[in-house]
Order: sequence, then structure tokens, then C-alpha cells
Amino acid sequence: MKRFFIAILLAAGATIGLNAQTLAEAESLFEQGEYAEALQTLLEEAKAKPRNAALQHKAGTALLRTGHPAEARPYLAKGTNDSRIGLAEIAFLEYDFDGADEHLDDYESRLKRGRRKAAEPSPEVESLRERIERGRNMMERVEQLTVIDSTAIGRDDFFRIYRLSKAAGRIAGAESLPQGARAIADLPAFITEDGRTAIWSAADENENYTLTQSTRLDDGSWDEPQLLGEGLGEGGDAAYPFLMSDGVTLYFANDGENSLGGYDIFMTRNNGEEYLQPQNIGMPYNSPYDDYMLAIDEESGIGWWATDRNRLGDSITIYRFIPREMRVNYPADTAGLARLAIISDFRATQQPGADYSGLLARASDNGGSGSPTAAFTIAIGSKIYHDLNDFRTSRGRTLMTQIIGTRHKLDRTLTDLEALRRRYATGEKTLSRQILDSEATAGSLRREIRHLTDQLAEAEK
Repeated sequence: MKRFFIAILLAAGATIGLNAQTLAEAESLFEQGEYAEALQTLLEEAKAKPRNAALQHKAGTALLRTGHPAEARPYLAKGTNDSRIGLAEIAFLEYDFDGADEHLDDYESRLKRGRRKAAEPSPEVESLRERIERGRNMMERVEQLTVIDSTAIGRDDFFRIYRLSKAAGRIAGAESLPQGARAIADLPAFITEDGRTAIWSAADENENYTLTQSTRLDDGSWDEPQLLGEGLGEGGDAAYPFLMSDGVTLYFANDGENSLGGYDIFMTRNNGEEYLQPQNIGMPYNSPYDDYMLAIDEESGIGWWATDRNRLGDSITIYRFIPREMRVNYPADTAGLARLAIISDFRATQQPGADYSGLLARASDNGGSGSPTAAFTIAIGSKIYHDLNDFRTSRGRTLMTQIIGTRHKLDRTLTDLEALRRRYATGEKTLSRQILDSEATAGSLRREIRHLTDQLAEAEK
């Protein structure tokens, strides 16, 4: 499975790795791609030897790969020529596409000067250049989108926060699929309003995720699952499907060759015989990080999508927005266009003085896929619980209530942390202590949830 910046996504917000005993051990871990484990020693050595370009490069690269691009920049700036690739990646992550190209041009120019024969283009550099150009093209067509809400929530079963009307269908876990369906257990599926069509991700012979569909027959059985089209993954994984109520328009995510990096959201349409070539829906939906599970509820007039762009560690951000019938893009010369594309502050996308409380209340009234206050999913042993009445013991119900409450506290903490990080990124460096305190609070709440979950498993034995 292909993942661009996957080390960043998995390690974002994590504690810096354990200290290696020696520099040689740290360098060995670095060469093996174990950046978190090598980081502490590399930082100490780089600080002690500021003129050692190789150490500066390794320390900066380890910071970049563990989700600390801003901290990586000063080390990479003093590093070897290879460090310019890392500086280009950081510029790319900041949507500074011209700056990213300049770093790569500098890298290649220095590389050629050091060799008598021109070197072949590096696959790494060529791939990054393609993503840079893709990002530059997307910046010319940033959709003028109104985002009305932002929520940080744990990755597990995040899709259950999507409150969809019955007419929009439902997003469900693998437990809702036809018996015997070969599905990726931790990825959601889509089921149409009438319950007769299910679409989900299954692994093919190459272990890539492919979108698969099955239809329920009149006798209640399901027909043989069929691939929706190998081309939908574009050489990567295809997942997170959502079929519009027209039965023709399919949104999904893939991390293939036309992605900015990680999962991007794509759209395709069925011509009656097959799904056509998918189109990347561009910015602001997509970013250099994972973006996925876009759903549009035409009845409530609200759309949803999930993103990793805010690097919240074990949590992700869910945006709710107002979908348009016709796409309207910002003019390419709009001031602050990159901030709108990144969604540095979702409130900047809103009309001054506009009140979206009615829309949000309408979405909350929907019965669909569930919400953090009305529904949950938790597995204890081989049993999956969705309701307090599913628990055998009163203690189990009490513990689950405590878990739900603690989850809500964690969600609020992560939402506040996301806002603090955005402000810090815009220059409010005095917020560092508040950020550290919020990270510590989030860690404490996660530990409390694990402790309560262990108690719950014991109570329900």
C-alpha cells in the first residue's frame, strides 16, 4: 500500500523517540527508517556539532519524518545537499510550490556541479516535482467553500459522527456487510437507503485496496461481490466510498498516482456500464496529508469530510460544509488563497455575521450514521456493542457511560489543541506552554479511556 508522508501521519503529535545509546546505533536506526527511535540522539549530536552537515541532515530528516517540519527546517538548512529535498518537502507542505521547486533546482544544480557526467533524475525528486506541479495546478482552482464546523475526533469509528438523513444512505462498519464479505475490517462501507447495495474496500491479489460492490437479491441473499473498477485506485488503494442518491456519482479516496500525498478525495460517475476515469476534486478538500470519507447529504444540505492535515496524533478533523450544485472557485489572485486552501481557520470561509446554527441543528436531528452523543461502537471480546442496553451488567453500562463522557472531553481537548496549533503556526509562539499542557491532558484522557475499557472488559466477562 502506498502512503506519502505516512511516517508523518502516524507520528504527528507523538512524543520524541527514545534515546539511542550511541551515535552509531542512532545512525543505524536512521538508515532503517526508524526515525523516532533515532531522533533524540541525532538531535543531541547535531546540537553539539553544528558544523557537521551530515548530522544536521539526519537530525532534520528525522524531525521531518516524525511530523515536525517546522522544527526540521533549521537543521536541514545547515545540512548536506540532500537536505534540500527535505526543505522542498517542507515548502510543499506549506503550499509554497515555487519555493519547493527552487530547493529542488538548487539540489540538482549542486549535484551536477559535483559530477562530471550529468546524473539521472532521482525518482524521489521526480515524484516530488510531480506533486508540486499537481499542487500548483490545484491552487488555480480552489473551491469557494463554506465550512460551518470543525470537530476533532478519534480515528476509531470516526465515521459514526456523520449524521446523515435516511435518504442519503448510511456509512457503516464491516459488521453491516453481507455475511462472508471480504472487507478491510477498519474501513467503513457505504449502504444505500434501500439497503440493497453495499460498497466497501477489499484487498486484491496484490494487497491493494479495491472498491467492491454487492446487491441484495429479492430472496434476501446477496449476489457475488464485483470490483467497481481496478482503475479507481490508480495504482494505490481505493477506500471510503460514498454513493450519491442519484446512484451514479461516487465519491471515494485513493492514494494513487494522482494524489497530492496520502489519500485524496476523488469523484467518478457511472455511465450505465462502468465507472469512468476518476477526477481529483482538488482543494480545499485535498491536501498533502490524508483526506477521505466525503459525504453529501442533499436533504439536510450539509457535506462532511475527514482529514489528517491538522496532525492531531490519534485523532482527525471532521469538517462540515455547505455543498454547491455548481462549483465556484476563488479567483487565482485572491489574497490569502493558500490559507483558504489549507483551511487555516474554517471561520475565514464563512460570510461575516452568518448564522449556521439552524443547519447544524438540522444535521444533529438526522438519525443516520450516529453521533458521539447518541451512538457508539465498542468491541469486547468477540461481541460488538452499539447501545447501553447491549451490556449484560449494570457496571458495564456505567463504565461505558464514563467512557463516552471521557471521549467527549478528549474530543473537546483536541479541538482546542487544533486551534492552538493553528495560532502557533501563524506566529503566536507564546502558546507553546498551552499546547504542551493540552497535549498532556489529551494523553491523560487517552490513558483513562484505556483503563476504563479494561475495566469494562472485566465486568462483561
